[in-house]
Amino acid sequence: MKKNDMLTIIGLIVAWVLVIYGIMDAGGNAKIYIDVASIAITGGGSIGAVLISYEMKDIKRLGKVIAKAFKEDASSKTDIVLNFTEMSRKARREGLLSLEDDISSIENPFTKKALSMVVDGIEPEAIKEIMALEIEQLETRHSQGSAMLKSWGAYAPAFGMCGTLIGLIQMLSDMNDADALTKGMGAALITTFYGSLIANLIALPIAAKLDNKTALEVANMEMIVEGVIAIQSGANPRIVEDKLLAYLSPAEKETFKVESGGEVENG
Repeated sequence: MKKNDMLTIIGLIVAWVLVIYGIMDAGGNAKIYIDVASIAITGGGSIGAVLISYEMKDIKRLGKVIAKAFKEDASSKTDIVLNFTEMSRKARREGLLSLEDDISSIENPFTKKALSMVVDGIEPEAIKEIMALEIEQLETRHSQGSAMLKSWGAYAPAFGMCGTLIGLIQMLSDMNDADALTKGMGAALITTFYGSLIANLIALPIAAKLDNKTALEVANMEMIVEGVIAIQSGANPRIVEDKLLAYLSPAEKETFKVESGGEVENG
């Protein structure tokens, strides 16, 4: 079961708390930063623009995609190396069919599918093609979700500026009251403030996190395919381990060295 990605949660909390602290510390009245009309223009307008830009099937998937930004990956690269090295030893000793017992206990659906095809005797090239399509579809889904968030991050400041222009037009329509003019200027700028918050504290950071997690997930999936094909070919467990270690950074290799109790050459 995937754990919550605390760094994403902490980052959002810290950012919002510090913004609120800055408002309060500056001696401002928090109430003046709350304006329903500005929220409607900036939030409603930008969300409406996103709905115009994408199809309903993409919008429906957005929630699931965003949720990935708040979840840790179930397995690390070091776990993948350890697990596949152990499975390669078992396959060499007892044959590929012996892996059928392990498949039921595997949580990762991608790994489970790839190993099931090996046990079923499907050709290596066919497995590579099928799993490559799986990876491609995952990238497409995630990039679509990230693109929607980036669009929201672009639309929100634009609608914030629209709200500011609306406020300025209304303000300049009555230049006789100096107090009303000052208050109107503050209200006009709130929409720009809202647009900046939506873009820089919600949409764009989550989109960046999704891009990063997608890249990591794709790298893990490519490792899994490499490991599955190596096991199917009957490769020596040491060869399987060395192939998969090539995907690890020097720091990850050090972690693997500690977890496996062996020695790994850093590169």
